[in-house]
Amino acid sequence: MKTCKVGTVIILALAFAAFPSGALYAKKRAPQNPQSNAPAAANPKDPGGHSAKGFEAAKKRDYETAIAEFTKAIEAEPKDAKNYFNRGTAYRGVNKMNEAIADYTKAIEIDPKNVPAYIGRGEVLLVTKQLDPALADFNKALEIAPNDANARRFRGFFFVSKGDWQKAIEDYSVVIQRVPNDAGAYERRAFAYRNLKKLKEAIADYTKAIAIDPNDPDGYRHRAVAHTMAGDNKGAEADLRAILKIKPDDVDAQARLKALEPHATNPAPPTAATPLTTAPAPATKPGTSPAMAPPGATPR
Repeated sequence: MKTCKVGTVIILALAFAAFPSGALYAKKRAPQNPQSNAPAAANPKDPGGHSAKGFEAAKKRDYETAIAEFTKAIEAEPKDAKNYFNRGTAYRGVNKMNEAIADYTKAIEIDPKNVPAYIGRGEVLLVTKQLDPALADFNKALEIAPNDANARRFRGFFFVSKGDWQKAIEDYSVVIQRVPNDAGAYERRAFAYRNLKKLKEAIADYTKAIAIDPNDPDGYRHRAVAHTMAGDNKGAEADLRAILKIKPDDVDAQARLKALEPHATNPAPPTAATPLTTAPAPATKPGTSPAMAPPGATPR
């Protein structure tokens, strides 16, 4: 749940870390014969091995090298949508959003059913505040793959930014069904429930998010707000104290806790009108870039 914050749309801190669907397609390398010291045979579908080299560079976050290698792969295989998708994802890593959109668009032209390309372009459109075209891309991705968790996750965020709470709940519910350990999805669904004054459901979702990521102080903070709205000051106090165990110098928690004391003269800080507007974070294994698919894996 540790993601970057901004207004009502998403901004990337690290493009590959912020975007779950930007999974690079990797070309399979020909297997090395363990009984021989001879070099592996070249992959006829990846002349010069540029796609594989680009993938390896991107895994190291050397995006400029990745772009150069994927450009060579495109020159060798101009009708391969995967190379455009991969270069578009690398462009996002260096914040070249127009170039990323152009490459995702080319991937879609070559392969009109390329779900990751629609999602990738939709994510970049969100970043550049082109919300309606972003929604169109997420809708198209879901037309092709109705239960795609990444498309649902980002469309849910779009609905949150628009204040369409019920539609956000519906999309995040699908995400949770598909990715049960996605703490961010629980947190955003909780926020939507909170805005519909369904505080019991909101508290339950915040509780689930905390169980998944118990060291994130924001989970307790958001649940404390819901407890306060429900008139449960004891519950709010317990959550605020939990924050201070994790982060003893948390000024916001200190102020809120003091405001809950008997005969306090200062009101608690106002509750946020937005869900801290954080980018949807993917559920990935620790230490794994959410933008990467292992060599030879199929992203979808």
